[in-house]
Amino acid sequence: MYGRLHVAPVVAAFMARYPALEVELLLLDRVVDLVEEGIDAGLRIGPLPESSLVAARIGETRRVICAAPNYLKRAGTPRASADLRAHITIAFTGLSAGNGWSFAGKPTVRVPIRPVLSANQFDVAVDACLRGVGCGQFLCYQVKALLATGKLKRVLGDFEPAPSPIHVVYPNARLLSPNVRAFVDFAVARLRANHRLVM
Repeated sequence: MYGRLHVAPVVAAFMARYPALEVELLLLDRVVDLVEEGIDAGLRIGPLPESSLVAARIGETRRVICAAPNYLKRAGTPRASADLRAHITIAFTGLSAGNGWSFAGKPTVRVPIRPVLSANQFDVAVDACLRGVGCGQFLCYQVKALLATGKLKRVLGDFEPAPSPIHVVYPNARLLSPNVRAFVDFAVARLRANHRLVM
């Protein structure tokens, strides 16, 4: 979804500036080995493992818990992370790791959940939340518009874990072709500017 919302427009703007170039844009919900798979640059959300890749930080995003107003009216609003044990949950498996959600604390608090629905597509999980099925955890850019219109309500905001960084990653700069170098510079500047406006 981040790729559709933010990366694809940057690619289109870059191609408008350099119409002779050909670009292949892959939108994947998995970490790829850029060198092994022959990919010039990528975007990663989350902590970066140690690697030989160069990383340019774009910004950050947060994991948020939200639910539809009708669900909260029926089931009550959780006031502490432990309250989720008594709530119906929906898991977006592209975001959830294992069978629990993490919250701020020292050490980090992990609350086990037993989702009534687990979906590997964001649209399916958020639609279930919108229909009042239960609480879901998403990245804030995924639900920003729904929160702004009141279709979803953010809960447990005081317990949210630390933000996840967003980076453009690419192989060592000396390995970049001039075209890829131009794209990386263009994309990093545009994505940083867009991030300040939308997050």
